[in-house]
Amino acid sequence: MKKIIGLALSIILVTGLLACDSKNIIYKEGIYEGNAEGHIGPIKVQVETDPYEIKNIKVLEQEETPVIAEIVYEKIPPRVIKANSPVVEVVAGATYTSNGLLKAIKNALDKAKVKKP
Repeated sequence: MKKIIGLALSIILVTGLLACDSKNIIYKEGIYEGNAEGHIGPIKVQVETDPYEIKNIKVLEQEETPVIAEIVYEKIPPRVIKANSPVVEVVAGATYTSNGLLKAIKNALDKAKVKKP
């Protein structure tokens, strides 16, 4: 019985170790700029990536209404970083600005993505 339990534990440990080592490389490491049209004007962002995830997002230039833009620029980047994807919910009441920011982020990430053969 002890041998069976030991064997089962060994299999579980080996499987766990193999699963931890199987991260897929998604991005080229670096800093990339992206642009898109917001509600009022262009939005320019800077996105920093490592091979596995989005590390940071900065809004470099924008012409959106300040009250709305502040909320969008405060909420959207953390959502994108947490999801490791630009596919996140927009800010209610600021759909056009949110979509412009997300398109700019996607534009930057398209430059960072590793091309699959």
